[in-house]
Amino acid sequence: MAKLSTIEIANKQRHVLLLGKVKENKALTRAELVELKRYERQAAAKIIAKAKVPVMPRTKKKKPKGAPPAGPGKKKTKKKKKTKKKRKARPPVDKAEILRLGLECETRAEADAAITTRIPMAVLFKKYPELKAAWDRGQFMRYLRSLAKTTMSISDAAKNLGFANGRILRAMIDEDEEVGELWNRTRLRVKIEFDEALFEEAKGGNPAAIKAVQQNFLLDEKEHPGSDLTRITMLQLAEIMGKNRKTIHDWYKKCGLPRNADKTFDMGFVCAWHEEYLNKKTSMEKESTTELDPLRAIRAEKLREELATHRNEFLDRTKIIISLVAWAQTIVTFCDRGADELARLCSNQPREKIAEIARVFFRDLHIETSRTPKELRLPPAKERELIAFLQSLKPYDNKKENSDET
Repeated sequence: MAKLSTIEIANKQRHVLLLGKVKENKALTRAELVELKRYERQAAAKIIAKAKVPVMPRTKKKKPKGAPPAGPGKKKTKKKKKTKKKRKARPPVDKAEILRLGLECETRAEADAAITTRIPMAVLFKKYPELKAAWDRGQFMRYLRSLAKTTMSISDAAKNLGFANGRILRAMIDEDEEVGELWNRTRLRVKIEFDEALFEEAKGGNPAAIKAVQQNFLLDEKEHPGSDLTRITMLQLAEIMGKNRKTIHDWYKKCGLPRNADKTFDMGFVCAWHEEYLNKKTSMEKESTTELDPLRAIRAEKLREELATHRNEFLDRTKIIISLVAWAQTIVTFCDRGADELARLCSNQPREKIAEIARVFFRDLHIETSRTPKELRLPPAKERELIAFLQSLKPYDNKKENSDET
């Protein structure tokens, strides 16, 4: 046995002492309990370390009965690996590159000459639709930049780009960061170039340029609020229109006043809306004035009726009633006149013969009533055409009638 050190011997004696107290049912302090637990853990660890774990012998797998012996030339079959889905092939050109080409090149031929790959643009667009979308966006931004370099307003630019109105383009400029940056920076660059040219003309002594510089640049900005007419605040619009903010707010909420996405107003849209608003208000006031003056309303209605009658736009009710009465009287007279004759012809006749007599009677009645009212005032050709159409609406079979006549 290995020799124990002085510390180990002292620990063992202390452990035996504590165990003796426990055996004698003596009370232990808290520190002694902690110390006793430590000694117990150390003793248990030493016992576990000395214990030897028996090694189990490896058992060979038994072959199933009837299985053929594995020969030297046979190979073990490998399990099939699960085939992973192939990733979609990346396009040979980045979308950013196609977007740049669409922004810089006017045609696809120029883009084919400048592209880094030898694959034509048409093939790329057919195989990769996302590249076609990037090209279209680049072309759109190219046209938008060229329009921003002119003095054209947003409404006119939207019409040239094929939009229904300027609100769609304004929404794109406000919401699409890339489009807004392109439009605003191009506008700013054009304004800077224009201002520089104007200053150069003013320095050269051009009186018109000097006056423009004095009016547009040297005056206090507070005297000219709302210099950007496409972004007018509600307070500025109230000052321009001579209304209070509540009226402008009611126009927006209740009357459909157009507003930008950033809660500003475009004076072009505001002017167009205000003109339409005034026209509607004027027409409503005229209608109310007509209601307050019944005699004038009756006189105007009578003049409209006379004008419509002169233009043959509608028929008089009295004349229509008279024509309907005459039409009904024609039917009554015809039936009254033919009742005796019809009874005579149907006397002692078989059913088929009576049906034939009735068809002839109703055919004559149809022809007799197929007349156009005089109030229609139709030309002779049109009147004949209408009579022919009315007579063609026969409730009987033409083929059967023709066979009967033959």
